[in-house]
Amino acid sequence: MTEAKLDLITKLLAKAESTTPEEAEALTEHAERLIVKYGIDQARIDERRGRLGKAQEQIVHERMLFSGVYARDLQEIGSGVAQALGTVRPLGIDISPGAALLLVGHASDVAQVRTLTASLEVQAMVAMRKWWSVHREIYGRHTESEKRRARSGFLRGFARGVMSRIQDSRRSIVEEAGTGTALVLASRRDRVDEAVDAMATRHARPRRNPDAGAFAFGHRSGREAQTGERGHLT
Repeated sequence: MTEAKLDLITKLLAKAESTTPEEAEALTEHAERLIVKYGIDQARIDERRGRLGKAQEQIVHERMLFSGVYARDLQEIGSGVAQALGTVRPLGIDISPGAALLLVGHASDVAQVRTLTASLEVQAMVAMRKWWSVHREIYGRHTESEKRRARSGFLRGFARGVMSRIQDSRRSIVEEAGTGTALVLASRRDRVDEAVDAMATRHARPRRNPDAGAFAFGHRSGREAQTGERGHLT
């Protein structure tokens, strides 16, 4: 994929964050499919280089920081994007204040995870605020802590919905790409897993269960987020 198309991905997502929901859907879906196709192209190139005895793309370790009251919820969005795209391992890191992910993967794949996550963070917060404006009266008698937990639950549901939608889209694109593509991507993931296995890692502390109702609304919103299954290939 050319630098022009990488620039196109960035511009599509940037515009999607500042336009109508209807236009944002088409823009972001297009960008997501380009990201998946870019990953497939890069994996094929890298696999070919390996067979020829040439140096393959570097595996990097990059930290992605999340801040604010909902930092750990946004962290889950990043983790879901990485897992759904398939070739980057997201490792949760507890920091104070905020939250972080250590993204382990080939440099181009990590860059795309960061790009898509940043856009979906914006979309998630917009969706949560819109949901809260409609449903806040339901939580009128709840404590401030419970209200915050409800909003957190929405974002966590959004993260799960986004993850499942991207997985569906990726599966379809891999099938369209033809024989051998899944094996190439599996080989690329194996190299990342080996890099992670060589690291001394410490897992983040587990989280309490989210507000069930808010999670369900968030999950639905995440499933409806602009992540690529109906976009146009270029």
